[in-house]
Formats: sequence, structure tokens, C-alpha cells
Amino acid sequence: MPPLTTPATEPAPAFLTVEAAAELLGLSLATVRRAIRNGELRVHRFGRAVRISRESFETYIANSSR
Repeated sequence: MPPLTTPATEPAPAFLTVEAAAELLGLSLATVRRAIRNGELRVHRFGRAVRISRESFETYIANSSR
């Protein structure tokens, strides 16, 4: 008999805030902002909002683990 409910799975967001990225990486906001300023982590600006794409986030993780 199939289960009555299935766990809800939400797709990963396409863009992360700087705060969310810092939390996921286990880094301080200052460290993430420094990575952005140094060009290590690419961002997209929507007006005054700064967002990190999932692709940029994953690239940063791959490059920082080397």
C-alpha cells in the first residue's frame, strides 16, 4: 500500500542572498563580502539587491576546496 503522504521537496532557489550564502558556507558575512569584492564569488545586482546565482555559488565551493 503506498504511503498516504510524500515528503515535500522544494527546488533549490535560483538565487541566494549574501546572508543565505554565508549561512550555507558556514562563513561570516564579512568573509563572503570579501570574496565578492575580490571577484572570487560572482554576484548579480537587481537594483540595490545583491544575489548569488546557484551556479556561481557551486563554482565558488568547487574552487575553494582546491
